[in-house]
Amino acid sequence: MDRLSHRWWQHPDQFDWFTAYINDRGLQTQWRTTTVIFTFALAAVPLALLLSPAGPNSAVTITMSLVASVVGVAGALLWLRRWPTRRQSTAFAGLASASIAASCSAQSDPYTALMGCTTFAVIGGFVAHFHTLALVSFNFVIAMTCATVSAFRLLTDTGDIAMTASAALIVLGLNVGVPFGIHSLTHALRTDLRTSGHDPLTGLLNRRAFGHTAYELLVRDHGDGSACIVVLLVDLDNFKNLNDTRGHAAGDQALAAVGTALREQCPETAVIGRVGGEEFVIVDIGAVGDPAVLAERLRQAIADIPFPITASIGTASAPFNRCAPDTHMATLDALIRAADVAMYIAKHSGGNQVHHHYGQVSGTSATDGSGPIPVR
Repeated sequence: MDRLSHRWWQHPDQFDWFTAYINDRGLQTQWRTTTVIFTFALAAVPLALLLSPAGPNSAVTITMSLVASVVGVAGALLWLRRWPTRRQSTAFAGLASASIAASCSAQSDPYTALMGCTTFAVIGGFVAHFHTLALVSFNFVIAMTCATVSAFRLLTDTGDIAMTASAALIVLGLNVGVPFGIHSLTHALRTDLRTSGHDPLTGLLNRRAFGHTAYELLVRDHGDGSACIVVLLVDLDNFKNLNDTRGHAAGDQALAAVGTALREQCPETAVIGRVGGEEFVIVDIGAVGDPAVLAERLRQAIADIPFPITASIGTASAPFNRCAPDTHMATLDALIRAADVAMYIAKHSGGNQVHHHYGQVSGTSATDGSGPIPVR
């Protein structure tokens, strides 16, 4: 039980993969719209309570409510503008929790303040989808602190133990059940996706999981903006002949060996997928836009496996624009098409070689000896 609890606590931040999951299913606009609407609605609550006898009744508490509303509006505008980065999302959640705490503390009526603590469950649910259990717990601690203070005020003012206990149980139930339940379910979903997203023969990602994981890679923070997106497309030479002469069992063994070679030679950060019968694609973010060294290493590793096959490898790269996440997948698709063109040039030139695409790809341009190569 202790080991299980430790593993649950150590779950990594979920922002990158859940963002990729939403984007892969075309749901980003819906999520952004819903987040904007709910954030604006919550930001309006402190303003509305200024008109209530139960609301703030001093200059300090009125100021606290106004600040809470302003922070809420700023958070809504962030989501209205674009999908945030992981750091921006974390800051949004932290500021939202602080704003709710300020708004609840500003209410003159302790019952209103106590029931306002149910709003922490909304932020807790958001954090549970996108972030770590530690951040969920941070929000929970703030919620319980505010609820405890408000419950004490309510009990002192009214002496009504039953009402105070009932209200406190509602706050506790929502702030435990919603965030921690969502976090557990989201983690289970991620585990299932990882299990179902691998090709059983090679152990590499299948086509759908490759796209999902590649997007997760691209939305991460990759430093100062000097990095490049690098794509390598690998197609096996003579694979059909191997199947025809030695049988499909030998072909399967060769594919498994290729999968092992790709995993061993590629950087740990690389996303590797099997996207066709004997076709593989690799994407990574690197400081150098020329993947020739890695491509040659892969070519040699495949040539060295104990089967009569080699590899034709096409490569392409483009500057990584970390400020434009909405264009990442379009850029990746263009690079894959460019690498595909380069791979066919390598194959038609005799195979067992590497060709890099130097033509214009998603706004970058250069020339090789044969001139620009069109992106298909």
